[in-house]
Amino acid sequence: MQKSDTDTMRSEKVMSSKRNTLKDYFSLMPVLTYFFTKKNPKNFNVRAMHTINKISISVFVLGMLFFIIKKIFLS
Repeated sequence: MQKSDTDTMRSEKVMSSKRNTLKDYFSLMPVLTYFFTKKNPKNFNVRAMHTINKISISVFVLGMLFFIIKKIFLS
């Protein structure tokens, strides 16, 4: 049974794909670019959604920092 060209291309793509490292999993660049890119949608609902998302991400990060500091210094 012969492989078709698409099967060959798929297998080459899978073999050549880069494996994720620990650095890739803990990259904060997507979060930082979300906070500091200038989004200026004209729709109020979209603007409100982005504002609420930024607030919730900030509260989550502050909560995680508090939890980590509490575990490190008060254990």
